[in-house]
Amino acid sequence: MIDSFPYEAWDQITTEPFRATFWTWGPVDGAAGGGDLTGTFVLTGLGMALMVFAIVYYVVLEKKKLTAQAERLRSGGL
Repeated sequence: MIDSFPYEAWDQITTEPFRATFWTWGPVDGAAGGGDLTGTFVLTGLGMALMVFAIVYYVVLEKKKLTAQAERLRSGGL
């Protein structure tokens, strides 16, 4: 089994304030040794915008395909 846990024990996470959170949510305090949350928020915002764009694009694409298929069926092209 591969041990990929970055600490010796769980209490090490709470005793070292600059490692109290995981990178995904960024460090609590920029001065505590890790930078600030700006990059995380920008990356999260870009990801959300891309997700919304992809969903809207998918709906529009499927509507076009369904409309074309309905026209083909209405014209007697069974």
